[in-house]
Amino acid sequence: MIVTGYDDRQGCGYVLRTGADATDGTPASEEVHHGGLSVRATPELAALLRDALAHRPTALLSWQGPRVPLTLEDSTVLAWLTHDVGGVLSVRGGPRPRTAGG
Repeated sequence: MIVTGYDDRQGCGYVLRTGADATDGTPASEEVHHGGLSVRATPELAALLRDALAHRPTALLSWQGPRVPLTLEDSTVLAWLTHDVGGVLSVRGGPRPRTAGG
């Protein structure tokens, strides 16, 4: 998955790469490891993600909750970017939306 966005609080754009997209050796990105998974992110987002994992390890799954443990699984980290960080502009190869009953 590749997510691009803009964090108004930090005043900078960001890119997050997961899975096979994280292994392409993208320059100017840092690896973040947690729970056996790794992602690559621009330096500012990597620092924000490390801080969240260490001090506020939860993510909103929707605008009204619930909060769940923050992991580096695609659906959870995408929800964190969307609802906690904000500014998601595009998602390529993201998780499929959940359907009723599944």
